Amino acid sequence: MEYEIVTRKETIVAGISARTNNGDPDMGTVISGLWSRFFHEGIYDGIPHRANEKALGIYTDYAGDERADYTVMAACEITEAVEGRGYVIRRIPAGLYARFVVRGDRIKAVAEGWQRIWQMKLPRAFQCDFEEYQNDSMENTEIHIYVGLKGENQDMAETVIQSRCGLLCSECSYREPMNCPGCSHMEKPFWGDHCPVKGCCEGNQQAHCGECEKFPCDLLTSFAYDEKQGDEGRRIQQCRDWKKP
Repeated sequence: MEYEIVTRKETIVAGISARTNNGDPDMGTVISGLWSRFFHEGIYDGIPHRANEKALGIYTDYAGDERADYTVMAACEITEAVEGRGYVIRRIPAGLYARFVVRGDRIKAVAEGWQRIWQMKLPRAFQCDFEEYQNDSMENTEIHIYVGLKGENQDMAETVIQSRCGLLCSECSYREPMNCPGCSHMEKPFWGDHCPVKGCCEGNQQAHCGECEKFPCDLLTSFAYDEKQGDEGRRIQQCRDWKKP
């Protein structure tokens, strides 16, 4: 599942909340009831200084375990914190987030997205995750899911596996002009139909070359020390760093 590493500023939000957990058989009822109250009881319409028309589903106060209780919040972003009746003010903390984009049926798309995210090996902070609903369509919506990561700034992006070969995508000059999320998060590299290093890792179900028993192999070494595209072995050391516990 593809994602982009982003650094976000602190965001002020207003809304209503409840406690639940992923193992609670009533979780779906709790969350849907929260959204129903938020929109149908005039809470959303009564919140002043809304920054935009996007709704936010926010998850905070984790115990660090997918089975533990957490706080879920139906909210919207605001530009000024004004206390009001029927809603509370919270803040989405600044920091590093993995941003996923899912599209389709609102309920099905977000549920399937979270199921896949929970199976991924991300350095999650378990401080705050949230969904940002880009429109109000139930059948054809676009949802941005932000998962909080450990670290406070973009320099910490290197704790996340950015490529198969050890190249740091956050330092690559092609990243922004080519809108490249990194080969770990796309089907094929922007520069061609196939990368042998990427194909080898994924064929062996490895996150990066450092996990391979043949590391560093001749193929990776030839890439790392290539006269035009090499980096004098930096990517090999990066794979070693990613492998460290």
